[in-house]
Amino acid sequence: MPTEGDDASPPPRDEILVDNGTRKLTLDELGRSQPGMGRLMPEVGARTWKAFYAAQAGNWRLAKWQLSEGAKLMELGAFVRPKYQVSMTKFLTEDFNPVRQAVEDRDFAAFEAHFARMVVKANYYHDVFDKGFIQWKLPDMPPPDLDLTPRD
Repeated sequence: MPTEGDDASPPPRDEILVDNGTRKLTLDELGRSQPGMGRLMPEVGARTWKAFYAAQAGNWRLAKWQLSEGAKLMELGAFVRPKYQVSMTKFLTEDFNPVRQAVEDRDFAAFEAHFARMVVKANYYHDVFDKGFIQWKLPDMPPPDLDLTPRD
């Protein structure tokens, strides 16, 4: 219990330390260490690529998992970079979720159509955020690091 003369206010932000197991970080240092879109979006692209070819191969479980992981990365990006939150939420709802639904339905024709629209919209958002020099496209071949054969 504070006594007279004690300052009961919380310590300044830079005095709160977070232990990452190797060193103690200030909250500002911890904030700066959070990934931005430049780190997250290449992984989203890789997962999206893998989801497409998994769906094409009929490996719906893998396609679903890759899309789920991609969505988590985009949600993380919207959380740590709030300027993207409204647009990312809209993209996930309007453009990404129809692709996920087609996977749930195991409907490759619907998946392919929704996927193509999703890519157009992703590149539209690159333009909106002054990153029009980034135009994502589906690679011409399946990922070489995965056997896409369905296991179920």
